[in-house]
Amino acid sequence: MKRLFAVLLLLLCTGHASARGLEFSETMRGYVYHEGEFREASVSLRVVIPDIDRWRGNLNLPAAVTGTLFIDRLPAQPIAGTLVILASAPTGDGRVLAYRFSGTSVQFTGFKHVRDSAGVEVFDAMTTLYGLMQPKGQPLPDFNALITGAQWSSEFHFDWWNPAVVWDFGASFQTIATPWYQTLEVQALFVRTMFGALGCTLFPWLC
Repeated sequence: MKRLFAVLLLLLCTGHASARGLEFSETMRGYVYHEGEFREASVSLRVVIPDIDRWRGNLNLPAAVTGTLFIDRLPAQPIAGTLVILASAPTGDGRVLAYRFSGTSVQFTGFKHVRDSAGVEVFDAMTTLYGLMQPKGQPLPDFNALITGAQWSSEFHFDWWNPAVVWDFGASFQTIATPWYQTLEVQALFVRTMFGALGCTLFPWLC
């Protein structure tokens, strides 16, 4: 019994010794301005936060993203890049989710802007991605100017009103290098950081 107790105590004490991470998938649909015209487009992303505790301590740390981009009349292309989640907005009003990724022939820079005054509107703010699609290799736009100057010409939406899409999104969450008894804790940390007090209303089982 003493040996079992010692093992359990060791597990609890070393639970945070290695980085606890989280990954999830996000699919968005909309349009992009490409080669002089607007085209239907969609993007499927896999987002990886390798260390949830380090990210919560510095929201400017980027998560890694990989996935697939679909643009009308172009072959599907694999993409890779970064996502900065909830960094301070350059306008001083709220937070932004900053997306940067590139594929075989194009590159994208975009943002979601969550204002401090957002209530239930946070759903629209966190599910609408504005940005600029460019041929790969062009100079990247200034991110601050992209937000403050509304110099975007592409728009993607996460269909949060579609139960099937929301279900797939929720089911995609997986922890990384996390003991089984800390799985809900890591997921709760992410939800609380993303949604604040609203997170406990939306996901009470994680609070």
